[in-house]
Amino acid sequence: MASIVEVTALYDGDPDEIFQGALRFEELSEAMSGFAVYEGLPSEPAREGETYVVDVTFWGILKMRGHTMYVEKLDIPGRLLQSRENGNGIERWDHTLTVEPEDGKARWRDRIVIEAGWRTPFVTRFARYVYTYRHRRRAALELTREIRPARAGA
Repeated sequence: MASIVEVTALYDGDPDEIFQGALRFEELSEAMSGFAVYEGLPSEPAREGETYVVDVTFWGILKMRGHTMYVEKLDIPGRLLQSRENGNGIERWDHTLTVEPEDGKARWRDRIVIEAGWRTPFVTRFARYVYTYRHRRRAALELTREIRPARAGA
């Protein structure tokens, strides 16, 4: 059964600029510095319809080869990115990233639907940790984190 991980962060900044930063793979590498290293990320920002295949090494020892990220939808004016990801025994990692204005600040929301068979509970906790780590590295003003079961069709 699939689970949903949702991590939201509040940032002091312009929502459009923050969203543009989220599209840069260099920004992802910086946010994960000290925890994960990505091999195979392109230098250009994410683009709709593109598939990216990367290797990720966590803690300098745990290498995950062939993680596939397909950018299904990219709505720049609406500040929305949807990707379908999988690899390494993870059947489904559907990520929706949004950035919304909120009282002169920006609310960044990561919603990830995860399905990994019997490992789903472990993978969802790991995902919550990863996205929390990223937002702490980006100096979020506030953070909320949640894991919940996905309803049918989610």
